[in-house]
Amino acid sequence: MIRQNRLAFLLCQLLLCIDFTAAQFTQTTVIPSILPSQCYDYTTITDGSRNVNAVGSTNCDTIFLSGSRWVRFMGDSGTQLSTTPTDPNQCGTQVTGWYSGLMPAVTQTVTNGQVCFSWHSNSCTWSNTISVTNCGSFYVYELSMPPVCAARYCTNTPSILQTTTTTPTTTTSEIYSSQCYSYTTVDEPSRHE
Repeated sequence: MIRQNRLAFLLCQLLLCIDFTAAQFTQTTVIPSILPSQCYDYTTITDGSRNVNAVGSTNCDTIFLSGSRWVRFMGDSGTQLSTTPTDPNQCGTQVTGWYSGLMPAVTQTVTNGQVCFSWHSNSCTWSNTISVTNCGSFYVYELSMPPVCAARYCTNTPSILQTTTTTPTTTTSEIYSSQCYSYTTVDEPSRHE
């Protein structure tokens, strides 16, 4: 009887470990491409008077009086902050703001840079530090109140949104039954014949 139980135990071990190793299975993990929260939770600005082609006026960006916020530019305003110095009295204001930093080229990344505010012949009389997030097909900007009134962020629509999209990652690994790695060895003299 003891010999039969021992044989059954060995057979069980063979089925769990040896036969299972021959019948491996693969676990695949897909890491989804998740955009940062600011790519979903932002203020949309469509005001065409802030486009670099709009002239005159003394508008002020009072929308930021309550603090910084994530902004997406769309429609008549353009889709991005201007990245070149803008002449005074354009964008519907006297003191024009343009982004002088690097745009994030990879989706889901954030860069920090400066917005310079042009006044008279100086292209960077004042500046604000901002963050820019690449959301795949558009950018969002974390903007705060400009340093002076009659200053505002200027926009345009570039011909191409330069971006690199990351693709989901797939990992593959061979998995064996956990009993093959986690077990208790019983070696008691009373169990021997």
